[in-house]
Amino acid sequence: MGASERRFVAKAVAGAGWRVWETLRNRWWGKVYSSVPTELLAELNGDKNGDRIAALTTDISRRKKR
Repeated sequence: MGASERRFVAKAVAGAGWRVWETLRNRWWGKVYSSVPTELLAELNGDKNGDRIAALTTDISRRKKR
């Protein structure tokens, strides 16, 4: 496993949108998103700041409900 390999990646889900796939545990992480959650993926693969991740998931959920 190389250092540049990402632990979290976005995968398209037919008819639903996008989900975050955790490659280390081979399972889905979080909810289905209507667009690619690039900021969230960057944080999950980067600093992993819990407050920032919570804010991003809340913000994405709010945008989705509108």
